Amino acid sequence: MEKTPMTPNEETKNQGGNDQNEVAEEVFETNWELEVDKFDNMGLKESVLRGIYGYGFKDPSPIQCKGILPLIQGKDTIA
Repeated sequence: MEKTPMTPNEETKNQGGNDQNEVAEEVFETNWELEVDKFDNMGLKESVLRGIYGYGFKDPSPIQCKGILPLIQGKDTIA
């Protein structure tokens, strides 16, 4: 029998959460330890940086901090 994934609200209910709007904290695992906390420090082309800042982004999200550099370096990445 195949298990179906639970919605965040179902996960919270099963974890004893009282508030139905409360969402369980997401955790991701990685074997990549290097984090880059600024787009300017990622080695991106100037045209890409202009596009990022032009769309109003200031700081990378947590997954971008860990995920962009391995992609640039040609590593296999699942995010």
